Amino acid sequence: MSTLAGRSRGLRLYTLFLFLVVVLSGCMVPIPTIQPLTQIEPVDEVQTVDLGGAARADVRLRMLLRSMSVSAADGIPLLRGRFRYNVAEWAPNIVQEMKDTTLHVTVGQGLGSQIPLGEHADLQNAWDVELARGIPLDLTADIGTGEARLDLTGLSLTGLTVTSGSSDVSLSFGVRNPQPLGTLRLTSGAGKLVASSLGNANFDQLSVLGGAGSVDLDFSGDFQRSAVADVKSGAGRVTVRVPGGLGVRVTVAGTPVTGIDTLGFEEQGDKVYVNAAYGVAPLTLSVKITTGVGAVSLVSQ
Repeated sequence: MSTLAGRSRGLRLYTLFLFLVVVLSGCMVPIPTIQPLTQIEPVDEVQTVDLGGAARADVRLRMLLRSMSVSAADGIPLLRGRFRYNVAEWAPNIVQEMKDTTLHVTVGQGLGSQIPLGEHADLQNAWDVELARGIPLDLTADIGTGEARLDLTGLSLTGLTVTSGSSDVSLSFGVRNPQPLGTLRLTSGAGKLVASSLGNANFDQLSVLGGAGSVDLDFSGDFQRSAVADVKSGAGRVTVRVPGGLGVRVTVAGTPVTGIDTLGFEEQGDKVYVNAAYGVAPLTLSVKITTGVGAVSLVSQ
C-alpha cells in the first residue's frame, strides 16, 4: 500500500509540475497558424543599444523560435545583436524605456508567436546577442522552441531568469560573477537544461522548475557564501554535480521511478544525502529536490 501511495503522490506531483510549467512558460509556446507567413531572402541585421546615461540595465530577450546565443563583450555600449531571419514577421523589435537610473530593454521576435503548420525547416531565425561587461544587469531570457546557449562569463548579473518551453538550454559561468545575484530562476518545460559552473554565479538562492525534460546542474566554481537550491521536476532526470570540497546536503522528496543514484554521497536519513565535506567545509550548499516520476543522480567529486 505504501508503494502505491508513494507512486500516487508522485503522479500527482508530476501533474502539478507540468501544470506549473505550462502556466509559467505557456506564453513562450509558438502558436501554429494557417495564415501564410512572408518568407523573404535571408536578412543579416545588426542593432545596438546605448546605456544612455543609466547606471544599470534590465534586459529581456524574448525569442519564440530557432536559436539564441548570449555572451559578454568589450567595446560595446550595452547591447549588440546580430540577427538573421527570412520571415518578415519575425524581424526583431527593440523597445527601450528609462526608469530612474535603470534602462529597461526588451528585444522581441516581431509577431513571433506565429509559426506555420507542418514542416518549417527552411525558416531561419538566429540571434547572437552580446552584452557589455561591467554594467550591473538584470537579465531575462524567454525561449520557446529551438536551442539557446548562454555564456554568462564576464557579465555583472544582479538578477537572472531563464524560461524555456521546449528548447534545449545551456548556460555557464566561466568566472565568478562580480555582483551578488540574489535569486537565480530557471524554468524548463520539455527541453534539456544544462547549467555549468553555478558556483561562479554568486547566487543566494537557486530555483529550478523542470517538466518532462532533463535537468543537469553543475555547482563547480568559486562559492563566496553558503547557498540554497530548490529543484522541482516532473518526469525528467535531475542530475546534481558538486565539488568534493563544498559541504552539501541534499533532501529528496517524491518518488523517483528508478531510485536515487549516488557517487560521493552517503545517506544520512530517509532520502537525505550528504557528502564527506558536509559539516566540515566552511560553506554549505543545501539542495532540495522534489520529483514526480523522474530520476535523480547525485555526484560529489
